[in-house]
Amino acid sequence: MSVPSPLRGPAAAIAYLLATARTNGMRVNRTKLAKLLYLADLRAVERGLPPGSGVEWRWRHHGPHSLRLGEVERDLREAGVILVEESADPFGGNRESVVHLVDAPQLAIDAEFARMVDGVLSDYGRWSAGQLRDLTYQTPPMQEAVQQHRREARLDLAGGPPLPDLGSGLARLRQWAKDHPLPGDEPGGVEDLLEESQDLAEPRAEATRHLLKE
Repeated sequence: MSVPSPLRGPAAAIAYLLATARTNGMRVNRTKLAKLLYLADLRAVERGLPPGSGVEWRWRHHGPHSLRLGEVERDLREAGVILVEESADPFGGNRESVVHLVDAPQLAIDAEFARMVDGVLSDYGRWSAGQLRDLTYQTPPMQEAVQQHRREARLDLAGGPPLPDLGSGLARLRQWAKDHPLPGDEPGGVEDLLEESQDLAEPRAEATRHLLKE
């Protein structure tokens, strides 16, 4: 019997948050899930750590959000890891999607980021989705985006201005590389690179030794 591989990346972050919330009797819908993960990423960056959710945050859907979350949710639903319960308010007509962890999968998640999630759930896990939305609007990345009227902009979790989109530029570079392939018979090209790399080997080693001593 094969053992399933542990969840990694955004799937692991989502599953860990849902498992911790379930242990503490917290109800999590889609909006809360997104805002809590954003706050965990933000807290990690504030402490000099990399964001651990594995998603890109933008100003959309009432605050910070990532379309990647929907893709991961679909994959987890198809794998039977989570169940999404759809409901509607019969009076106000508002719809809600509550996310339940069905399975207890193996997770590969950074221990430091797990502590960020634990802290965010301890502080805000019982807040409503509306309260969390308002809180995230008060964070520096969102304030910068709102101030510059940059809806859909990539949020800089370090609190700086929204980050530029690289997609169109990368697409142009890929097209240029496709239209201008490197010649396969350029004389001396590879040999020159190898010679240069060998010449720099000792300076690189010396620089590394110097850094390790600091």
